[in-house]
Amino acid sequence: MAIHYSFDFSKYALLTGTMSLFLVVSLFLQGCHKMKTAKERKIAVMTEADSMPTVAIPPIDSSAPLKTETATFALG
Repeated sequence: MAIHYSFDFSKYALLTGTMSLFLVVSLFLQGCHKMKTAKERKIAVMTEADSMPTVAIPPIDSSAPLKTETATFALG
C-alpha cells in the first residue's frame, strides 16, 4: 500500500490570504500610529511656541473695575 499525499490548494490559498491580510492590516495600523505621533509632536511644538503671548494689556482693560454688579427688575 502506497501513501498518497495530495496538495490541497484551497487550504494553501486560505492560509496565504489570511497571512497577507494580517500583514496589510498590521502595516496600516503601524502607519496610522506613526502619523498620530507626528501630529501630536507638531501640536506640542506649536503649543510651546505660542504659550505666552507678549501683548501688553490696553489701558481701558486695566482700568476696569474688579467687581461688576448687575440689577434685575421684574414687572408684575
